[in-house]
Amino acid sequence: MVFSIPAVRRGVSLGAFAVALGSVGAAASIDQALAASAATQDTVHVDIPAGSLASVLRQFATATGTKLEYSSPTVQGLTSPGLHGNFSVQEGFSHALRNHGLTVQQGHPGYFTVVKASSAIILSPVRVRGTASQQAKTMGEGLAGQKETATGPVKGYVAHLSASGTKTETPLIETPQSISVVPRDLISDIGAQSLGQALVYSAGVQTQPYGFDPRYDQPLIRGFSASQYGNYRDGMRFANGSFAYFRNEPYEAERIEVFRGPTSVLYGSNNPGGLTNVVSKLPVDTPIHEVELTLGNYNRYQGEFDFGGAVDHGHDVLYRLTGLFRDSDTQVHNTKDNRIAVAPSMTFHITPRTTLTVLGEYQKNLTSMWPYYLYMPGKGLTHIRVGDPAYDAFRQQQWYFGYKLEHKVSDLVTLRQNFRYGHAYLDGEFEDSYALLGPNLTRYAGQWQEGLTSLNIDTQAQFKFRTGPVQHTILFGVDYFQQHLNSKMGEGWGSTLNLLNPVYSTSGVSIIQTATDVYQVIDQVGIYAQEQLSWKHWHLLLGGREDIVGTSSKNLLANNATTRTSPNAFTGRASLLYLFDNGIAPYFSYSTSFMPTSGVSSPATGSRPFDPTKGHQYEAGLKYQPHGLDSYITADFFDLHQTNVLTTDPANTLYNIQNGRVRSRGAEVEAVANLGFGLQAIGSYTYVDILNTQSTTAPHKIPVGVPRNQASLFLNYTFPSHFVPGLGVGGGVRFLDKTWANVANTQRNDALTVFDVMIHKDVGPVRLQLNVNNIANRRVAVCNTGNCTWSLGRVVLGSVRVRW
Repeated sequence: MVFSIPAVRRGVSLGAFAVALGSVGAAASIDQALAASAATQDTVHVDIPAGSLASVLRQFATATGTKLEYSSPTVQGLTSPGLHGNFSVQEGFSHALRNHGLTVQQGHPGYFTVVKASSAIILSPVRVRGTASQQAKTMGEGLAGQKETATGPVKGYVAHLSASGTKTETPLIETPQSISVVPRDLISDIGAQSLGQALVYSAGVQTQPYGFDPRYDQPLIRGFSASQYGNYRDGMRFANGSFAYFRNEPYEAERIEVFRGPTSVLYGSNNPGGLTNVVSKLPVDTPIHEVELTLGNYNRYQGEFDFGGAVDHGHDVLYRLTGLFRDSDTQVHNTKDNRIAVAPSMTFHITPRTTLTVLGEYQKNLTSMWPYYLYMPGKGLTHIRVGDPAYDAFRQQQWYFGYKLEHKVSDLVTLRQNFRYGHAYLDGEFEDSYALLGPNLTRYAGQWQEGLTSLNIDTQAQFKFRTGPVQHTILFGVDYFQQHLNSKMGEGWGSTLNLLNPVYSTSGVSIIQTATDVYQVIDQVGIYAQEQLSWKHWHLLLGGREDIVGTSSKNLLANNATTRTSPNAFTGRASLLYLFDNGIAPYFSYSTSFMPTSGVSSPATGSRPFDPTKGHQYEAGLKYQPHGLDSYITADFFDLHQTNVLTTDPANTLYNIQNGRVRSRGAEVEAVANLGFGLQAIGSYTYVDILNTQSTTAPHKIPVGVPRNQASLFLNYTFPSHFVPGLGVGGGVRFLDKTWANVANTQRNDALTVFDVMIHKDVGPVRLQLNVNNIANRRVAVCNTGNCTWSLGRVVLGSVRVRW
């Protein structure tokens, strides 16, 4: 939507307004009435085509961020010529309802009900002089905080807009592909300390496929990894190396979004399962002052702060500063989970049509490089670490800076450019098991040093216009991604561990010799176009993209021998959705993906560089957003295929060939709701049937770590103020089906069911909160083709948060 918020002018006198209030018996103060009325006088530019009255009302309510209630018989069979131009909330509803003997009546600010004109009492409009930002200061709430945007705050658990699936601000109910949004309130309520923990109640995502691992977030989406090519921040991909990954701090997130299915048509190379996109907290007009202290088990001490607001009186310059400090142990004995993270940002309203946001982050982490335990055939997973706490460290620093520039040429044309430049450096050391000789475990030692530099530029032109009854949103874009990686690994002999009397030390580690030293460069240019058409109830989405990729890998230990590839690809998407007046929206989509594959075939086959893997998916779904209830329900079925997958070359097992195929079919259901009366909920169910349909090493086997069934439910209830003021309780249950632990499907990881509880108490500006996740401390062994650890056990977090 294209919003225009002009200065508001003075109309009737305060005395006249007071008389009007008295005539209807209102008890609110004049200041409250002024704030509510001013909110309804802000104008919005809309271009809503003619159609059923219910459809026009629904689209206008979405554009203005208001809630509208009506009974179906009241509007059934009625039509509207549409809305075109600038309208206040009251004007827009009145214009749509004219000639039908209907009008709207406002209850709470932002909530309207359609009634017969004779039953409504119409108050004269109140007009207040001053700019929108001045009113925001008077009301204590910025206008940006009153209307949801695709990247801004969400009230409660239910988001209505997203940009992850289209790169345009689009209602979720009109987006014909499966997307989940985890808002800030939900992240806080469940006490999430990592990206994976924030997504445990979302459909389609396996958040701990390889057990507890403090180094990375490693989600699987529809059975495919999203930890490398699918790791996004503010709509741009984070680079990754072998061990160096850009990390996401959930406290810095305004929302976390999961875009399921092939994403290449907008974002380029990726696995076909989907991606996660962390949307950063950015400057807002509303003043923000928040400080939080969190204590937890495993000696966790954590402090967070979040400050923001306007720098100048005209609210043309805004700022945000978010930070976290943590000193903590983990459930892996003698390992840390320390973090320092600071994320500053500033927004400059250069002109009424031009906005520049500059943002960045610095993060430093210290944790375990090798959090694995010894697995004994016939006995199972032990509590004996295969590594050595004295020689086990994962030290990483990362930083990035960038900008988001937007210029509205007119109400029809918007130009955007997003830029980010960042660097991550990893220094790690570990010991791992080599052989078991009686009671003695011999081990080898390793060191990794990786320097990772990345550059992203995404330039877009958006055109929004009508041709007759058809609304068009056309997007053209060019994005560029570059990654430089220097990866150096050394090996040596580690110490021997006596299992009957394990003693950990570094005395047995030999001199580390460099084994690999590789310098890799990836350049990717993507040119994409997308058309969103809306005609009456129909919503059609078409998109295509051409990617030109160049990779080079230089072996610094072999006379700089260089391997180059150019895995170019075209991907596309076509989707159709029909939105009924009652809020039900069935849809169907077809989309494709590609991902470059490193390496070459055997010399006997010409040492040819591998082609990219290809993916395609059919998805059919149903979305439902009932009127009068702040909720959003989605259900979908998908059939996803990946080809050109690497498998072992039977003629030379030291090399691979590309005849592998993977098929993933399944269904997902997710529901989120702000149910009123203090109750909020999120629930999901996922069924995935994934199989290697063609492979030389694991034909007709299920990939490691993918559960067939997942289910979860979380409820949060705040008691009425007259009962126990400020008290709330919450709880959740999560089920994860058993998974295969090895490629041959001969070893299983057990199923897991855990329960979470939460209680919070608000005392003025202070919130006291206690989270106990996995309250029964239920843990199972999780193995991944030889590496084994335990699932995440009980996590206890007590926090004190102050906002002013």
